[in-house]
Amino acid sequence: MSESLNQFLSSFPFFENEKNLFSHIEEFLARDYLVRPVLVCSVENRIDPIDIKKCRMVLGKSDRQQLYSSKLLDSFFMSRKDIKNIPCLSVKMDNCFYYYLNLGLKKNQFYFAVFSAPAEISTNALTFLSDFSQSHLKVIQKFEDLYKTHELIHIDDVTGLYNQRKLYKDLGMLVDKYQQEKDPFCVLFIDIDYFKKVNDSYGHLVGTKLLECVAKDIKAMLRDSDISYRYGGDEFVAILVNSDSLAGKVVGERILSGITKKPYEVEIKNEIKKIPLSVSIGVAEFPTDAVNFQEILSIADRMMYEAKESGRGIVFNTQDVFKSSLLKAVEQKKIGNGGN
Repeated sequence: MSESLNQFLSSFPFFENEKNLFSHIEEFLARDYLVRPVLVCSVENRIDPIDIKKCRMVLGKSDRQQLYSSKLLDSFFMSRKDIKNIPCLSVKMDNCFYYYLNLGLKKNQFYFAVFSAPAEISTNALTFLSDFSQSHLKVIQKFEDLYKTHELIHIDDVTGLYNQRKLYKDLGMLVDKYQQEKDPFCVLFIDIDYFKKVNDSYGHLVGTKLLECVAKDIKAMLRDSDISYRYGGDEFVAILVNSDSLAGKVVGERILSGITKKPYEVEIKNEIKKIPLSVSIGVAEFPTDAVNFQEILSIADRMMYEAKESGRGIVFNTQDVFKSSLLKAVEQKKIGNGGN
């Protein structure tokens, strides 16, 4: 084994995903063997022999594929029935060496690379690279499985949104992040109006289905960077990153409008029933309205109850509460002065 290959195999970083791994291998091949751009493809493992037309490019766009014609690939590599069981192959043609490298299997996807070089690369070196890639794909898969298992702890069974445990964790992280980066964020506390009547009238199975639908709609009306949670019962929470209270109210109004304008269809005794729903939403901003994550959630909850007290189907933030209190004070003063 060459010294450079030995150094490459022994001093690698942690690979977050397969693309990161394959890019690392490509950099090494380009530096040490002057290979042309590497074409990395994947194909469902059940497809045998490999049909290049059914492969998906993982590394490299169509311009790379043009460097390696389908005829060349089929003639020298893909036609072999044992192609998935061997680490590498090489073919010399027109004073150029073409290579096939088995990168390994991850779940039901088989990965391989094709590249060319001006000089011959030893089979020994290619075999080491193949073993290196295959073993790291297994590690990446194990970490992904572990991450998914860990994530299940934070998923609500009914709606598929994050749960209360994850909410507390994320709020704490965002508060800590603010201390470093000064990025404000907004919390929306969302409650479905009169949902107990829905459960009492149509049953809990219908209620559960409606919770799923509302959760899906809330998530769809947020940005990818925002996060949605089921807090419990018929209550939901959304965190809007890099947002203030004004932006939070705009998003809250959008969620309210989207839910009230959409009659929710459920099947009851083989009949489709349309059930109108509404929500009351409280909005709070960090750090303007609170000093810690417990307080920001409490204030958003209080704003939601203010919305309910004001007639339901309303979005309320702390500025609205101030205006509401001011109006009440003015009305009381008028009454005290005999309406003058």
